[in-house]
Amino acid sequence: MHFIHDYSQSSDPPHPGDGVFFIDKNFTQNAAPNATFFQISRPINHIIFLNTNQKEINMNRFTMINRASIKIAVIGLAAIITMTSLLYTDSSSTAAAAKQQSNIKLLFNDQEYSFSSTPIIYKNSLYLPLRDLGELLGSVVVWNAENKTVTMTYPNQVVVTKLNALDATVNGKAVQLDSPAIVRDGRTFVPIRFFSEAIGASVDWQPANRTVSLSKTPTFAKGIGVNMSIWLNKATGDVFFAYPYDAEPVKLGQLEANIQGFLNISAYNLPGEQQSFILKIEDVYGEPSIHTTVYTAFVKNNQILKQSKANYFKRYEQNTLIDHEGNPILTDGKLLTIINTEGQIIKEYDLPKLSGKDEIHSVQAVSSSYLLIRPNLSGHLTLINLKDNSMTLLYQQFLSSEEQEFAEMNDVPYFGDDLAFLGETEDGELKFENRSPFYSEGKKYVHKLNEVK
Repeated sequence: MHFIHDYSQSSDPPHPGDGVFFIDKNFTQNAAPNATFFQISRPINHIIFLNTNQKEINMNRFTMINRASIKIAVIGLAAIITMTSLLYTDSSSTAAAAKQQSNIKLLFNDQEYSFSSTPIIYKNSLYLPLRDLGELLGSVVVWNAENKTVTMTYPNQVVVTKLNALDATVNGKAVQLDSPAIVRDGRTFVPIRFFSEAIGASVDWQPANRTVSLSKTPTFAKGIGVNMSIWLNKATGDVFFAYPYDAEPVKLGQLEANIQGFLNISAYNLPGEQQSFILKIEDVYGEPSIHTTVYTAFVKNNQILKQSKANYFKRYEQNTLIDHEGNPILTDGKLLTIINTEGQIIKEYDLPKLSGKDEIHSVQAVSSSYLLIRPNLSGHLTLINLKDNSMTLLYQQFLSSEEQEFAEMNDVPYFGDDLAFLGETEDGELKFENRSPFYSEGKKYVHKLNEVK
């Protein structure tokens, strides 16, 4: 059973509570109005997340209690999705031959995977559908029907061959093939060995048990999205980027990263800016997944200009990535930095000084008149009025005495309230929802500076 969360076609940065989580054996995809891309795959034993109206199902907080049961499996090199296997039959094959081919088993780093179409054998060579092989290897593969060309891109590698041809180019250098790319039943199939070995994977075919084993050191984690691809070298921190998604990847620079666990990769395009975006990489580690290190970088013209790193323990809420003016935001959890689209610092805020809590903070909203922040350990959503730097603990404004006591005393799975920021109205009102597990529908609140409704 897998948990799939896919953000695409966005205009706003990620925000807690957005999107849809699908719990299903089969791959399901849904667009949500938040990051350019964000795709992960996790085995999960506890099914409580979001509904299609972008409201968290009640008991959202109790989801965290069972984090001990969650083992996160990042896409990393591959978008590995459990799918119902479909039987492939060549129009010229007999039913017996088709059944024999459907019994081919494929292992990637000793784990078995199934695909949208079963691997086939053609003229003593093993073939896999083009799209499946690209996802498995963490590369981008493209079939150009007009010129009948197959192209695979990967950091420092571009492989091109034509349909039915016995030659190809690897980074512009001509090479000979033992087996060509072919089309069967309207799908493009490519020889597993050539394309895998082209990007450093080893291939071992065991005919006795009809098993092909691919092995590759998981060097790169990959993010995919709307016309965009990003790779992170987990050992060196090197970041590669392709726009359009099938272009030759270029190196953006190096993240000052120490990757310890499983990665979620997302990016947000800045409105009105060409070749400018904010890259976010979440590294989840520890047992049971209690640590999250967030790397954020501002990228312009294929170059990382600024970056930050924040370490969160237990509770982690996605930080807003831009302020209300559209300026990029970076934070290490204690210092909040607003920069312009050239990477120059506009303003900095000392978050522990403003909140009175010497803790790491998440940043929910930033405007010229207020900040919404949450100290990581005490966990209370805090409004900072930037006109006088006054502080408001919103749970004390909105919640009943019993609810306040719960927000102060309960530590399962962490201290704090369940208030979520929904956004600001045109009239300048701040809208919130209490997503406590005690309500079937979250209670709504509206706040104006110095006024509560």
